[in-house]
Amino acid sequence: MNRRKFLICSAAMSTYMSGFITPSRATAAGTMLASNLDAVAEIKKLFITTGSYTGGYQKAPNGMLHWYFANLGLTAITPYLSATDLDIYIRSYLDLYLGKLESNYSIMDVEFTDGLPEQGVLKLRAPDSHDSYASTFLSLVAAYIIASKNFKWFNINKQKLKMIAEANLAKSRKPNGLISNFQSTNGIGHLMDQCEAYRGLRDFAALLRNSGDVSADRYDSVVNSVVNGIRKHLFDTAAGGFISSDDLSSVNRDFYPGLASQVFPQAFGLVELSSYFNKAWRFLNTTAPNWQDGHYSNYPNNDKFPDAYLGFVAAQRGSITQAETQILSVNELFANVDNRQYVTINELGFYHKTQAVLGNIYS
Repeated sequence: MNRRKFLICSAAMSTYMSGFITPSRATAAGTMLASNLDAVAEIKKLFITTGSYTGGYQKAPNGMLHWYFANLGLTAITPYLSATDLDIYIRSYLDLYLGKLESNYSIMDVEFTDGLPEQGVLKLRAPDSHDSYASTFLSLVAAYIIASKNFKWFNINKQKLKMIAEANLAKSRKPNGLISNFQSTNGIGHLMDQCEAYRGLRDFAALLRNSGDVSADRYDSVVNSVVNGIRKHLFDTAAGGFISSDDLSSVNRDFYPGLASQVFPQAFGLVELSSYFNKAWRFLNTTAPNWQDGHYSNYPNNDKFPDAYLGFVAAQRGSITQAETQILSVNELFANVDNRQYVTINELGFYHKTQAVLGNIYS
């Protein structure tokens, strides 16, 4: 879906964080610059401390509360927080999310008057999808439980978490095996959403299995159908790249979502599709050879969002220069007051994940 237009108008599990790093290629790399952003600190600055949405996060300064973006950003930093910070910055957010669910287990985004939570809610906005919000929330839950060991919280909320998974993911499986972007079986199956659904349901199933809950098998079954659906319907063999959604029959060469989505299966750890990773990476870099500079003016539907997940996958793959170059381009974007809005909470999260992978290589 076009999250860009939507926004402008208005677990850290091992497979998710690691894989495909080639340390031997890091010898020619530089070192992390002292001027790099402290993404954890910047995300904390977006924490809402007053009003009916206390515990939530603005997507950027003076921005809306966009739950999907917040889920991604928080999942990235959760493993790095202290026990106290986990309670303040993560558990309170999880409780708020569960408390703001609609009767159908979806959730509405929030615009604030003058962009200020203390001024009250201006209006609620329908989400741009149901599947991605639910799946990234489940991944955040898993990251929180792993980091905090707060199994009491999980057991108290497990039934509601299951309802989120059922209403937005399991019951929205289409005949082709993919998950509809909205609660139905006839919506669009976006590649990016499928990757997020894979990760969220895998993470949730692992938590359930660890607690002895046999319903874990159901969610793994949904994931398996998603993987098969991507194989059958979302890879263009002739072009050598992923198809961005199942309403298309070939690759989309717009930068977003067509080219940017090429890395999503690797970014979200779809290990069953690892044989496609090199092909998709080659397609991205052949079609958009300088993506790491953040200059997309030569591509249709370009914008200023940095797509920091690209740098994360570059770091995973050992493409250190590309990852470092994107880090610098995000730094530059962030430093420009007119462009700060584009370095949203989710971008900060993937920026942090890139730093983490590069830090492991440097050390």
